[in-house]
Amino acid sequence: MATSVYIHIPFCATKCYYCAFNTYTFHKEQAKAYLHALCTEMELYAPETAPLKTIFIGGGTPSILSANALTQLFTDVHQHFQITPDAEITVECNPGTVDTEKLRVMQDNGVNRLSFGLQAMQDETLKRLGRIHTGAEFLESYRLARENGFENINIDLIFALPDQTMAAWHYTLDEVISLEPTHISAYNLVMEESTPFYEWWQADELYLPSEDTEADMFQYTIETLTAHGYKHYEICNFAKPNREARHNLVYWNNQPCIGLGAGAWGYVNGVRYSNVRGIAPYIKQLSHLNKPIADAECLTGHAEKAETLMLALRKQEGISLDVYQNRFGEDIEVAFGSILKKWADFGLLERTATHFRLTPRGLFLANEVFVELM
Repeated sequence: MATSVYIHIPFCATKCYYCAFNTYTFHKEQAKAYLHALCTEMELYAPETAPLKTIFIGGGTPSILSANALTQLFTDVHQHFQITPDAEITVECNPGTVDTEKLRVMQDNGVNRLSFGLQAMQDETLKRLGRIHTGAEFLESYRLARENGFENINIDLIFALPDQTMAAWHYTLDEVISLEPTHISAYNLVMEESTPFYEWWQADELYLPSEDTEADMFQYTIETLTAHGYKHYEICNFAKPNREARHNLVYWNNQPCIGLGAGAWGYVNGVRYSNVRGIAPYIKQLSHLNKPIADAECLTGHAEKAETLMLALRKQEGISLDVYQNRFGEDIEVAFGSILKKWADFGLLERTATHFRLTPRGLFLANEVFVELM
């Protein structure tokens, strides 16, 4: 039985130029029909859940919904799912889309963690990314969240942006640290096909920092955040003590999670599935009381072992030898001994008394290891 649920709200004011997520321009009536379908999907999956320990409402921009729409969403969640008293309930928010009324609705319904998508502090950079907010609007949204009692807040950042200098990245990171969020996610920019950034990059109209500069930015991020009391617990994620993202740890530990919403994916009873992406077909499927699944794959044998290993290696602690042994009934080196030895010999992996994990150098070259595991 799953004890975690992800809920996808696929609406945004506009789509950022680097974004390949399943998102659509917000329309009030369409959002109303979507939330009705989402409620039906909750009802279909409710029997497959135990009391929930984590809920993550992502997007898109969940905070683009009105206070009334958010109230309806949470009413449906609480109607269909049991939730443990200490559950982590996260909502993704875009700066400029939250207000006191929405924040109070969230808090009244048990939301105890917010995640703000900032990406950069410089207005010129934000505009170039296609973001709709300014640095000042982010600071105002963050202040409002704090004033309304939200203490556990993540801030998302992106480095290695077009024409971004080390000085610019230092400034963004230093400004964010000064706010003392409990969690910071810092991702390098990835060129995703079907995005404007990818097209401009292919046409030599987008100039990115060199690989060396990108590596320097990552190294600076690790050194600076750890020096300020943030634990580097996953390749791109840093947390104050006991503030790791519990929902994301469900993914990295390859544990069951129900995925609800258009384009959402889930992992239940050994089956990894993804929903139809379009809003109209999603609503249509649920109008017939059908789960809106587009693709499903039963993960067994070597595929499940490889995915479990790959996801766990994203964590700083790596994969527990005992956890792997208990899950699969064999030593990890039975299936992966030669691969693990190869990357250990290259200095990208190391074995401790209890875990296999990436080395500091391996953090920079993790994809080299992951590709071979896949």
